[in-house]
Formats: sequence, C-alpha cells, structure tokens
Amino acid sequence: MPQESYEYAIGRVSVMSTKMLKQNQLRRISEAPTIKEAIALLIETGYGEGNITEEEIAHGELDLMIREQMNLTRKRILELTPDVELTGLFLLHVDNHNMKTLLKARLLKTSGEQYLRDGGFFPLDMLKTCITTRKYDSLPKVYRNAFNKIEMDISRKNIDPMRFSATLDCALFEYAKEVLDEKEEQGFIREYFNLRADFQNALSLVRARLLHWGPDKLRVLLLDCGEIDKKYYLESMDTPFEQLGARLNHGSHGIALAAALNDYVQRKDIAAIADVMRRMLMEILRKVRWDTDNLGPIIGYLKARDAEAQALRVILVLSKVALRLLCRNYLFKNLGREVGYEREKNSSHRRSQFRYDF
Repeated sequence: MPQESYEYAIGRVSVMSTKMLKQNQLRRISEAPTIKEAIALLIETGYGEGNITEEEIAHGELDLMIREQMNLTRKRILELTPDVELTGLFLLHVDNHNMKTLLKARLLKTSGEQYLRDGGFFPLDMLKTCITTRKYDSLPKVYRNAFNKIEMDISRKNIDPMRFSATLDCALFEYAKEVLDEKEEQGFIREYFNLRADFQNALSLVRARLLHWGPDKLRVLLLDCGEIDKKYYLESMDTPFEQLGARLNHGSHGIALAAALNDYVQRKDIAAIADVMRRMLMEILRKVRWDTDNLGPIIGYLKARDAEAQALRVILVLSKVALRLLCRNYLFKNLGREVGYEREKNSSHRRSQFRYDF
C-alpha cells in the first residue's frame, strides 16, 4: 500500500536506482552480435531481478523482458509513493498508448498484443476488458465520457482514427487537470503538465497551418491544463508565421515557446519545437531530483526507467535491421539477385549510443 513518508519512499527509490543499467552496460548490449547474446549480457547486469524465465531467454524475448521490468517498476512505485494519483499522471501516456492500440485492434478485428506496453497507471487487463466489452464503468469519468463519445461515432459509422486519438489525448490532460486541481498541486508537477499542454497545442497549431486545416479541426486537438488560453491558438490560424511567437507569448514559459516558434520560422523544422519541449520538461524534473519533500526523485526514477526501456527497444530494432541486411547481402552475393541491397547499403544504420538523464 502507498507510504505516507517521503523519506522512506525516496530512500527506497535511491536503492532501486543503483540497479539501473549504466552507460557502459548499455553500450556493451548494443554491440552484441545477436539478440540472444544481448539478452545474456542484460541478465548479467541483474535486469529483471531474476523474474526472467528460461523460455524467454531461449527464444530471445527481449521485449517481454522489458515489459516485465516496467510492470514491476510500476507496481513498486505505486506501492511506495506517498501520492498515488499524482504519481499516476506520469504513467498515463502508457495507458493512452494501450487504449489506442486496443481500440484500433478491435476495429481491425485483429490482435494488438505485440504492441501493448506494461507500466501504465490502469491495469492492462482492465483496459482490455473495457474496450472489448465496450463497458467503461471502471475508468475515471473523463475517460468514460471520451470512450462513450468514440463508441457513439463508431455506431454511426463515423470512424476517424485521428479524431479518436485526439479525443483520448484530450482526456489525458483533462484528467490531469482535474487531479492537479483536486490536490491543489502548485509545484513542479503542474508546471510539467502546463508546459506539455502549451507546447503540444503550439505544435498542433503549426501542423494544422501546414496542412491547411480549419479552426474546427484544430479545436479537437487542443489540450486542457495549459497556461495559454485555447482562444489564442484558434485566433492564430491566420496569423503570419513570423508573428506566432509574439502572439503566443503568454504564461510562465511564453518566452521559451516564442523563441522556439521563431526558431521554427528560420529553420522550418517542426521537430525543433518538440526538442525544446523535451529539454524543458527534463529540466523541470532535474531541478527536483534531489528533493526530499516532494515526488521529484520518484518521478525522476520512473522517467529514467522509461528511457532505459526505450533504449533497449531501439537496440532490439537495430539488431533486427542488421540481421535483415545480412540476409539481403547473402542473397545478393551468393544468389545474384537484386533484393534492394544497394539502397540499404548506402543508408546509415549505425548503432546509437544511448543516454537517459534523470
């Protein structure tokens, strides 16, 4: 059950943090020639804490191992955190991913099991039951309303995956705002979600402008929980790009958002706006990672575990790409068949060096 003591919870997290993968360990795993050898190196580090089965090792089930570790992380954090609801806000992105995956799988009459992720706030089995049976009573009211709206559209044959995705994203931030208001949270967690909402809304505005969408299409994408009123985004649909920064310079992070938008005008790289957002979110968590009277160290550990899992999944993908290239190279050289090898040979498939910061 949740603990009331921040000192106890943070002490436990400090111990758990020592068991995370180090940079040199990730590098060795990324350089392993096969998935099985990568798994062997991973097990040597203590990853999975002895919960990895022999079958997973034999079949090279790296993704299953990652999912089990994330599920274990979620379980432990929710057991020791002094505030389950606020901590859970940082797990909702996993839930939203699973909700979208399960809904899409149901509509396509297929299984999305391989794309599901463990480590969310809501039990995964509960989400499966809700979406399969179309009964959402066990979810918070905000999510119930979102799914009822989606089910109404489906019943009318008005199936729009992008709109469904936006509806669930809006539900996440509406739910976050409800929790923050109920808890009267005015610290780093509110700042974190304020910034995310403002930057995501700005990104939606820029994309809507580039795709020549109207205000009605943008409206369904705008998130709650930001400091910048939604009306400013809607009123900016016809504002020259050079003036967007000044138009949206509101709230505590308005100057940084304006600078990111002005940089976009110069570079024409929308990803740069998202990069600024990620750096600023990371900085918010860095400032509280050593605090002893709030959830900073606990949230930092969660985000670090998430980054660790992401790094391992990238290793898995790169290993599969490398294997496919070896097979194509063999066919090209030994069977004399053109199988697209030249095109991929000229592509850069170097292994990345991984880093996570909390």
